[in-house]
Formats: sequence, structure tokens, C-alpha cells
Amino acid sequence: MEDKNREFLSSCAKTDFGPIAFSAAEKAFYKRLNAEMISFCRSLPDSVQNDSMFFLLEYSGTNLTDGVDFFANYYAPAWSFIYWLSRGSVSRSKRLRDRLIASAVTSQSMAMLLHSLDDHLMDGQVSVTPLSLLLRSQAWMTMSGAFRTLACGIPGGERTARSFIDAYCWSIQTSKGVNDFESYCTRFKKQMAIGMVAPVLLAMKMTGRAEFARDMETAYGAFGIAWRLLDDIRDIASDIEAGVHSSIYLCLPKDLRNEWDLVKSDTPESGEKSVNTVVDFILEAGLIEAMKAKVSTELEVAASIAEKRDLPGLANELRWLARPLRESDTHEPYDKRRTSSLAQ
Repeated sequence: MEDKNREFLSSCAKTDFGPIAFSAAEKAFYKRLNAEMISFCRSLPDSVQNDSMFFLLEYSGTNLTDGVDFFANYYAPAWSFIYWLSRGSVSRSKRLRDRLIASAVTSQSMAMLLHSLDDHLMDGQVSVTPLSLLLRSQAWMTMSGAFRTLACGIPGGERTARSFIDAYCWSIQTSKGVNDFESYCTRFKKQMAIGMVAPVLLAMKMTGRAEFARDMETAYGAFGIAWRLLDDIRDIASDIEAGVHSSIYLCLPKDLRNEWDLVKSDTPESGEKSVNTVVDFILEAGLIEAMKAKVSTELEVAASIAEKRDLPGLANELRWLARPLRESDTHEPYDKRRTSSLAQ
């Protein structure tokens, strides 16, 4: 591979969101999410509790010397939507009872686990075993029960939860119709639909207004798309090698898509030529810069909604994520596992 292309792909792999400084209260909330995973393992039959804990620790890449952290691979807004909604201004909303917040924490922790686990079960990164299937089914049951508690007493609440669950199930069953950038983003929003249930139901409970709930859905979806596109930038080298049709692939002209597809099936020499052809085009077209701009735009959409809805803390977090993408390509990458020492 040409040196300039190798350096370019290396710089893409180092692209990341900006770090967030968390308050003591937010760190405590994050620990509640991790505690949910421990409680989840204890809810399983005695004979598999230890194996389940070890599986989840290994799956999350947790280093016990730094503290238990099952969600180290998740950027904060995946769960901090719940945190900031739980602290919403009482003057403009109904006070959320502790029971509802507890159900939101339970459902969101299970939704984050399932979103990742289902993906890796389907692509073979996690083997289908009796233990992995038990964890999947038990997590689904736990999440569904928490959804029912959240939806109780909310007009249309159960219907809303079912709608998101249906969207999620559709998204993991098929990839049909994903042939352009917009359909790719639409499908991914459905893939993260179970993560939207708790924020949307809390918003409905707080105000009783559909507009607020729709805004939370839009904001969470915009954050999710930003994260998905960032991952596509970071994974471009491995995606080309594996023939994965990412958002970047879908932005290429037809002849360059063909070159991308040839990499996996060609001989090493021909494959390298195809890689250089694809990367040359991406560089010349400024495609990665355009993708970074799209990521920043999505984060600003989410931040503006949060600000409008009197959630300035959430808006600030979303804007901090975007800072490195706006400032320079030469920023030093950071390790989100260690950001603000959340697991400590």
C-alpha cells in the first residue's frame, strides 16, 4: 500500500470524540448502570452466575484493576440521556419517582447489552452457546419487564414501547433496501430503537406532551447516527479488507464500490491495488472530511434539541464530543475506557 494511504488510514483509525468531564453525581449514576449488570447475573440460575459474570467482564474488556466497567465501549450519551432527564427541571415537568428512574436504569443497561450482543452474535464475533443464548433471553425478559413498568400509566406508553421493539427486530432481521447513505442511516436508527424507549417514555411521563418525546427520539437518533458514522471512519481499513458495506462504501461511485468489493476476493497484489484506488478517491474527494462534518452536524442537532428542552448538561456533553472533529485532524486520540475514570 502507498505510504500516504497507509498514513491516511492510520489517522482515520485514531479519529475519536472529545472527552467529557463528569460530575460526581453522574459518576454515581454510571455506577448504578454497572450495578444493574451484577444484579442481572445474580438473577440467573446459581450454576451459571459465575460463568455469566466472567463472560460479561471479558466481553466488555473490563480490566478489574481499573474497576468493573461493563459499558466502557459506550459513549456517555447512550446512557446520560436518562441521567439528565431524571434531573429535569421540576418547574416544567412532573417529578419522576425513584421507581421509574430505577426501571429506566434497568431497561437502558439491558438495551445497551442487547444492542451489542445481538450484533456480535449475528456476525460471529460471539459464539452461539447455551450461555450466550441464556444471557440474551434473560436480558430481553428483564428489559421488557422494565419497559412495562415505565409505560404504566402513560397514555400510549405500551404501544410506543412495542413500536420501538418492532423497529429493532425488523432491523436485525434484514439488510434489504440498504443501498444508499440515507437508507443506511434509517436502518441504524431502527437498530438502536430499544435504546430510545426509556428516554422517550421518561419524556412522556415528565410532561405528557408528544412533542417533547419526539424531540428526545430525534436527539437520541442524531447522537446514534453520529456514533455510527464515527465508527465507520475509524474502521475504514478493516471494512475495506472485509468487504463491509459501510456508510463510506455507500458514498462511493459504482466503479469504486466494485473496487472495494474486489479487495476481499482478489489476490494480495490485486487487492492492494484496489485499496489504493479506493483510498486515492476518498482522499481526493475529501470524503472523510465530509463525513466528519456530518457527524458534527448530527451532534449539533442533538445538542440544540437538548438545549431547547432545558437540558443544558446534555447539550454540553454532545458538543464536547464534537470538538475534536471541528478543531483539527491532528488532535491526540483518547481512550474512552478511561475518560473521567468512570469505573473507579
